[in-house]
Amino acid sequence: MKRMLLALFTALWFGASAQITVSALTFPATNDTLWYAFDDAPPLSLNANSAPGGPQIWDFSELEAVETDQIVYRPASAGMNFAQFPGADLVLITGGGETYFNKTNTQFQVVGFAGEFAAAFGADIVGRYQPASIERRAPMNFFDINQQQSDLNFAFSTDQLPDSLFAGLNFIDSIRIRLNTSRLDVVDGWGACELPFGALYDVLREKRTTYTNTAVDLYLTFPFPGWIDLTTLLPGGGAFGDLIGTDTTVQYLFFSGTEKEEIAVVTYNAAGDSLQDVQFIFNGISATDDADAPGKATIQAHPNPAVDWVRFDCANLPADSYTFKIFNIIGNEVWKETHFLSGNRSVRVDLEDFKKGTYLYSLEDKQGNTISTKRLVIIKP
Repeated sequence: MKRMLLALFTALWFGASAQITVSALTFPATNDTLWYAFDDAPPLSLNANSAPGGPQIWDFSELEAVETDQIVYRPASAGMNFAQFPGADLVLITGGGETYFNKTNTQFQVVGFAGEFAAAFGADIVGRYQPASIERRAPMNFFDINQQQSDLNFAFSTDQLPDSLFAGLNFIDSIRIRLNTSRLDVVDGWGACELPFGALYDVLREKRTTYTNTAVDLYLTFPFPGWIDLTTLLPGGGAFGDLIGTDTTVQYLFFSGTEKEEIAVVTYNAAGDSLQDVQFIFNGISATDDADAPGKATIQAHPNPAVDWVRFDCANLPADSYTFKIFNIIGNEVWKETHFLSGNRSVRVDLEDFKKGTYLYSLEDKQGNTISTKRLVIIKP
């Protein structure tokens, strides 16, 4: 039955759809919280690498949220290493370190990273991309083609590494890792992407092929001080052997014109014919919609602060009619909608007609009982 309904919807959608343009309004901004889910064993039938063109339907409805995560973009000044990245606008702070970003009207760029670099055996590093690595471009349209190259070089003392790596080689003072990344981005498809629980987005698909070449240098204090390629001293690279060389990654990224999260990022092997994992936008809906699920009924606004839209994520709702309301700061009702809901559901609201400012939102059941009232902040560019 599901396939029959999908086929019917596809026929209707094809008749009404058009190519979208993804604007800079979808670039992450300060204090944005982005939500993602991950499926490390996606179904092999996933058709992310279909032939170029459009309109297409990419059916990702069988994905499972094996793991979820949220990332918060903070002002760059919130990072401990901000002084190392002058001009950066945003920072992502995680347990492993800090990643700094620049945002312009046409590009969202990765400036560099500071913190623990796993490929360097956990050593703490600070590295800047030269030039900055472009993660998103705007406006994005079907059949855009872009190429870029970027270098990320960083050095650290051998004192940060286990003694066993260079036992008896006391004349090796420092390590330098050189990463050269070459990338080809082609917006080769357009259509709609269906995620679990009926979520459907108009999207552009970008095929991203990345070649990363890694080299390792050693700084010798004897007999001739200076940098030397590691393979000159240790054929095969020694403990760094698995790190040296060129790696190829093939990804298909799906962008909408409304969400700041990528709708999906599907990673394949170097040949592009073996599916590895999928990251996709997470809307807070669990794998089951059980009206008797334990826990208190809740409502949460995402993103908050909001710009162009807000999504109200509800959980643990007994089957009933519910009314969503938004009030201005003096308590006047400025918007409401009623829906029949059960379990975990989400309702999206367009904020085009709202002015910037602080609001209150609430959820009421059919009897007029308020489930919750919380604050919503709306900002405008």
